[in-house]
Amino acid sequence: MRIVYGKHFKYVATRMAEYEVLEKYIINIHSYVYTSCTPVIAYAITESEAKLLNYINKEHYGNGKEFHLLAGKDYIVGLEDLHNFYLIDLCYKKLERNNNSGFEDICFFIRIDSNAHSCVPYYTQNGQKYLALFYFEGDTENLMQRAVQLENWDLAYLKFCWKIQGVKDKFFAIDSCSVVGFDDIKNLYPP
Repeated sequence: MRIVYGKHFKYVATRMAEYEVLEKYIINIHSYVYTSCTPVIAYAITESEAKLLNYINKEHYGNGKEFHLLAGKDYIVGLEDLHNFYLIDLCYKKLERNNNSGFEDICFFIRIDSNAHSCVPYYTQNGQKYLALFYFEGDTENLMQRAVQLENWDLAYLKFCWKIQGVKDKFFAIDSCSVVGFDDIKNLYPP
């Protein structure tokens, strides 16, 4: 455990996470998915942390697997962030296996009207589908009053859909996004 900004921080070495948890995904999913879509912050490890992690790996890792020693140039990420990498599993199943079962309620695309080009990514939070406000230029004044902010891992799911759709890179530098409920959109654009 490390103290970062006055808070206790459970962490894992990024190389260890890549080797044990993310290996099958890293091979199959381009790095831009987990570098531009996720809000993970990596911290450089100290020499003391590298020595401690190397000792733990040497004494307790085993399982016949070989692991390269960590050095001061390696990084750590929060253990909680690693748990949130469920997003990568979602990406893997959606892209590589073309398997949407069980995931369509988290995020995907929804057609706004009968136009085939009107598919907009959504993210579901508390049973409500949310869509990014920037998709509805010109009609946003009424919607802005009902908008909420999506950030962190919730926003990562939308960013994943944006990558699939080819949304401009400038939208990936944001830390939060104004979103509006799909019910509000349906009221604005009746069938």
